[in-house]
Amino acid sequence: MEEADDASAAALDPKLAPLLLFGHGDATSLYSVPTRALLPTRVGDGGVDDMMRGHRWWTTAQGWLLMARRGSPCTFLWDPFTGRRVGLPPDHDGTVLAAEGSSHRRRCLLSCCGPMDPASCVVLVIDHADTVLWYCRPGDNHWVKRHQHQYLQPGPPHHEHRGIVIRALRQLTAMDGEFYTDLIDHVAVLEFSPEPAFAVTAVDDDDRRPAVYMKRTSIFVESNGELHSILFSHPIGCDRIVASVGVYRLSMATTQEQRPAWVKVDSLGGRVFFVQIGCFGASLDARTTGLRGNCIYYSGFNGKALCVYDMERGTTAVINPGEHLPYHQSPKILMPTR
Repeated sequence: MEEADDASAAALDPKLAPLLLFGHGDATSLYSVPTRALLPTRVGDGGVDDMMRGHRWWTTAQGWLLMARRGSPCTFLWDPFTGRRVGLPPDHDGTVLAAEGSSHRRRCLLSCCGPMDPASCVVLVIDHADTVLWYCRPGDNHWVKRHQHQYLQPGPPHHEHRGIVIRALRQLTAMDGEFYTDLIDHVAVLEFSPEPAFAVTAVDDDDRRPAVYMKRTSIFVESNGELHSILFSHPIGCDRIVASVGVYRLSMATTQEQRPAWVKVDSLGGRVFFVQIGCFGASLDARTTGLRGNCIYYSGFNGKALCVYDMERGTTAVINPGEHLPYHQSPKILMPTR
């Protein structure tokens, strides 16, 4: 299952992570958030830049990259900090990881911290524009395709609910070997045992209801085994502007009469969250990165800019990762592998 990689000498230094990964043309640029510096491009050493040129790739919250070799059905998970690879089933007809030029329609999730254990790790691929998903486990011989015709919201299925299902699949987040997503007044859980099945649970959502701004962007983050919801509120008609940021933790019910509830929090417990809009959210111990705790780093609203929301101060700072980088180009976030 695990394969050696002779590129380990060219692997990234984990102390530089998290990083912003910019892909433009055939080149890639890396910006280290802890050091606030662009890394020099290294070509011809079998490192990150060479790997990106030869593959289509997708980031994950656990730092591993899903790789699809150009012109080949070969797919695998790759750790850019050690060079480790984990083989995955081939994508013979090119439908799992999409054709050239349409990679933005796919998103990859891992059910656990690392893909080393095929018995517990599920590799999940989501289509951003359809109610379809693919999954496999390391060591499998093929990808399995599933259409989510059993609509996730309570009540009988209706055609107009298709958009709700697509949005729910886009927001899936891994926690404790399962995948969680947000529904109106409900949380849906996708588990593999071994076949995929959704369970929908009603939650008390009063704290998250908008008081002023009606347009919001939400994303889940798993942190220390607890599920958090980050809500970015926008003025109507302008989702590039973030007017406020709210953080909520899912408090589980302690009695049969109670329902789980979203509870607003004013601290991340000293941790730091990284959020890539439309992709994933991840949590880190601030002490291991040298970053200030109780801060949310997020990208995806304003091109190349990385914004930092400080929960203690209630302020937002903006980081420009490089003057030469195109403004409109949103980076991918490369987390340290777990």
